[in-house]
Amino acid sequence: MVCGEAWAGDNPRLVVPQEFHEFIRLWSACRGESGIAHWPDAGGLGDQAAWVVDAFAALAGLDYAMREADRKQRGG
Repeated sequence: MVCGEAWAGDNPRLVVPQEFHEFIRLWSACRGESGIAHWPDAGGLGDQAAWVVDAFAALAGLDYAMREADRKQRGG
């Protein structure tokens, strides 16, 4: 199950390119309890590559959706 839906595909760990896994690890390392604790490049938000900021936002949205689906599935 992924976000409350049955997963019929291959194991993502086997079919998703390694670079994507590495970027998700970077996103995870930069996170804090309230969002991004620090950015991968020196400086603030305006000093980051736009694609990194967009990708971090997309991952945060997916993480939220998965946590909500898990919470609902558990009856919370």
